[in-house]
Amino acid sequence: MKLFRLLKTDLYRAVVHVNFGAAALIFGALCFTAEGCVDTGRSITVLELALFYPAEEISSRFLLSDYHLFLAGIGPYNLIFAPILAAIPSIPGFCQERRNGYLRFLLPRCRVAWRCLSLFLSALLSGGLVVMAGYGLYGLCCWVLFPGLTAETAQWIAAPIWRGVLAQLAGAFFFGMVAALLPVLLAGLSKNAYFILCSAFALFYTYCNFLDTLSNRLFDCGELEKSFQVMMFYPTSVFQCFSGHEPWRLVLWIGAAAAVLGLLRLCMARRFDKGA
Repeated sequence: MKLFRLLKTDLYRAVVHVNFGAAALIFGALCFTAEGCVDTGRSITVLELALFYPAEEISSRFLLSDYHLFLAGIGPYNLIFAPILAAIPSIPGFCQERRNGYLRFLLPRCRVAWRCLSLFLSALLSGGLVVMAGYGLYGLCCWVLFPGLTAETAQWIAAPIWRGVLAQLAGAFFFGMVAALLPVLLAGLSKNAYFILCSAFALFYTYCNFLDTLSNRLFDCGELEKSFQVMMFYPTSVFQCFSGHEPWRLVLWIGAAAAVLGLLRLCMARRFDKGA
């Protein structure tokens, strides 16, 4: 019961805060920087398609339909800024709780384990909600700005459209949870929210860049299978999991989340000031 009350309070504090709406809007805006198509060897972003390409010019092309552009909405900027946006609703509030000494009075009543678990769950859930809300807003904009599927282009889709939309939103939610893991871990080491968010951004970018480099080198060497196996550790691979492609890979991220929770619990328990 104590855990439920803590989680309810933490989640409410994260979701109703202005940071939640701002982060969701920013994530949705970043979706427009994703690649919409390639024209004469040049990458065209979704924003450029919306501003400079008339509807009648793209109405007959499946790759430029509202549904396909919705699926293509996760671009490189969404990826690298995801740790910051997913952590903004929860991490600054927890850091303030530690800085003002309120945590000293809270821990004797709820124990370190419950406080860590509540922080962990609320941060991951609010991070998932931020990404899903921003991606959903982007989807609504695609529905308004771009032509829908025609009878001919709809035949290219095997599964119902509503199922694909729900799978993408579920992937966005899980992607937001994955992006929040690193900031949550760093929250056990520092009280400075700026340090946590910037460090999470730098480490997340380094991790993704390392996977890109390793996968490309394996691909150039002809090791196609190993190259694809490396990309299974890429954060955006969760979208493919919810689309039915090797969903067992979600177990890897669940294991990573369990490890982060254990490390957070260890960091908080070993502090002489009881996490305050």
